Amino acid sequence: MDLNEQEPKIVWNLFSQISKIPRQSKKEEKIREWVKNWVILNKIQFKEDEIGNQLLSQKASIGCEKYPGIILQAHFDMVAQKVTNSNHNFDTDPIPVLVKNDYVTADGTTLGADNGIGMALTLAALIDDSFKHGPIDVILTVDEETGLTGAFGLEKGFFRYKYLLNLESEEEGEITISAAGGGDTKFVLPITYSTKPSYQGYKIEISGLQGGHSGIDINKPRLNAIKLIFEGLMNIRCDTDLWLHDIVGGDAHNAIPRNASVNFLIPESRKSEAMKGFREWEKVIEGYREKEANISVEIKELTLSKGIDQTNNILSLIDEIPHGPMTMSKDIPGLVETSNNLAIIKKNKNTIIIETNTRSSITKSLKQVHSDLKALGEKYSAKISHQSIFPGWKPSLDSPFLKLVTEESEVLLKKKIKLKAIHAGLECGLFVRIDPDLQIVSIGPTIENAHSPQERVYINSVDHIWQLIKLILSKLDQLM
Repeated sequence: MDLNEQEPKIVWNLFSQISKIPRQSKKEEKIREWVKNWVILNKIQFKEDEIGNQLLSQKASIGCEKYPGIILQAHFDMVAQKVTNSNHNFDTDPIPVLVKNDYVTADGTTLGADNGIGMALTLAALIDDSFKHGPIDVILTVDEETGLTGAFGLEKGFFRYKYLLNLESEEEGEITISAAGGGDTKFVLPITYSTKPSYQGYKIEISGLQGGHSGIDINKPRLNAIKLIFEGLMNIRCDTDLWLHDIVGGDAHNAIPRNASVNFLIPESRKSEAMKGFREWEKVIEGYREKEANISVEIKELTLSKGIDQTNNILSLIDEIPHGPMTMSKDIPGLVETSNNLAIIKKNKNTIIIETNTRSSITKSLKQVHSDLKALGEKYSAKISHQSIFPGWKPSLDSPFLKLVTEESEVLLKKKIKLKAIHAGLECGLFVRIDPDLQIVSIGPTIENAHSPQERVYINSVDHIWQLIKLILSKLDQLM
């Protein structure tokens, strides 16, 4: 099935063009340049700040000049994840988009519907003259996925209107009114090596886990590949001496790690005991298949001669860094309040680097987790750095804009709309920090398995959200 034949064609055509342009986080130069050319072609007013955020402006339809202006907001970048055997190069290759039944997905990579569909919807609103609307500004931000760099860098005066429709939510029929804040922690452990005579080297590889979004999916029964490989090493180590040589796992701070591998050494004289421990662990792995059907664990011998002297500290740190929900909301059933994602481990020259991503709807709790992680790192001789905490977004239930969006959603979808707080980071809180009077609502089509190669977007939901955007824009005179 052809992507460009899906409805609404104006949105899917734009998404198709966007998907051909590499745009992983911190590498958005090509997509920004494409937008610059697109606005010239479509005669759209344009400005860009020093960071790379762009503002595109369309004047009101004839007769709607007095309508309140509105901001449609999305971000350029996507999370770059792929299956183990994929040769995809996110720096050069177009996303291999596929239409499968009622969904659009990608062949072995993240689709980038988060937030490429949001981008496509905003641009479509600027050029579709089939509906009436007031003045429209579109704001496209850089580097949302790895630090909200663009939103952090926004300056007062860059935008002017008082209503903002964020297009990053991922469930049709729900309106997001609140989101968690967050911040990352990096541990850097200096390492040295010693020669290990009469030791045998091994490599364990874990792959095929579901992974997923480190906020939205953190409370789902999904395994963390880094934690899992630690479990395997402990099963082997209980009966023998063990030294790490190299370890790597995860590749995005906001994705649950799907893959990990470790190279290590054990005494040649204890190979049978070590393999006994590994086989017993394999039996445990089989019990995980109910929630991780595609899990794969392999072991093979290597020729290694040196082990990391700080092996105990590294393993203890992996063990003690929390992963998953830490507290649940007392006010909203089922909502994670605070969580931590053990996201990345890798060797870089003479250091081991571990990165975590913490989220919380309560800033005090977020700061406490960061403080605890700092103490933990110091305990094991690691250097600690924290990313700037980005604020959560508090709900404003008495917002006239929220009332309008809710009413139009219920008319269009013919059902009661759910107002939702999410355990994920949106840029909304940073916009409110600049203008406390800004009224913000977040909507979006149904996207499943974001931040993983299983990402897909429900085609019909894109059409519904497009129709909803047009309804909202055409009814803004009700807010005059």
